Amino acid sequence: MSFSIILIASLYALLTTTTPSTAETKWEENPGTIEGDIRLHEKPTRGVATRDRGARWTNGIVPYQFLPGYTTEQQAKIISAMRRLESTTATNTFRCIQFRPKEPSDQYYITIINGLGCWSYIGRPYIPNYNHTVILNSSGCLDDGRIMHEFMHTLGFWHEQSRPDRDSYVRIYPENIQVDMESYFQKKDNTEVDTQNTLYDYDSLMHYPRYAFSKNGLPTIEAIQPNVMIGQRLYLSPTDIREIQLYYNCTGSGSTSPPTTTVITPTTSKNIITEL
Repeated sequence: MSFSIILIASLYALLTTTTPSTAETKWEENPGTIEGDIRLHEKPTRGVATRDRGARWTNGIVPYQFLPGYTTEQQAKIISAMRRLESTTATNTFRCIQFRPKEPSDQYYITIINGLGCWSYIGRPYIPNYNHTVILNSSGCLDDGRIMHEFMHTLGFWHEQSRPDRDSYVRIYPENIQVDMESYFQKKDNTEVDTQNTLYDYDSLMHYPRYAFSKNGLPTIEAIQPNVMIGQRLYLSPTDIREIQLYYNCTGSGSTSPPTTTVITPTTSKNIITEL
């Protein structure tokens, strides 16, 4: 009996102290991207919310199409995450943003592909019929939080730790970052970003986790505030929701049709971390 107890305790300690594995963090670590899971359209923009309002989707409507490669169930998972984004950002029962199937007349839209990794372009394309790709690999990217993370890039949002005030909230450890990935942790200045007068958000769905792009299993980024976890991929934080509403000018009566689903609230502690 005592041996069983010791074995169970040892396994528990291992599971709760082991640093994230490469397999768990690889999906948002994609070669040829910026910050691991971002690509730019022809006109470069930067920011927590990109300053260029031309990157906003007109009336918050994002037409989409799937390329072959997903099962019906996998497509349903992605659409479910779209509905969750719509419902959690709705104001006064109106949708702030809306994802709908692409119509023949749409010149601006996204194409969702079952490719390698998880990544997206930032904001709406500047060129009509531009190939705005969102890559959501069916093996590692189809949980709600990860899908919503990439769609927030699609809506025009960068990672939280890109903010110009981030040094007051997090520490970066360059010595632990993988070679040639130091630029992923670049801090933007006030001419590049629009924080929309929101406070730094440790709980943001868009924040890097502690071990993002680590080369040695040691933290690359840590919260200065004690006992705070970063990098969750479970839900939109209240500040994430507010930033989308501000960016799409729907903090009041809303701008599009009523949502078809109810608001989904987090069922987990705010301090739980899930890796990239």
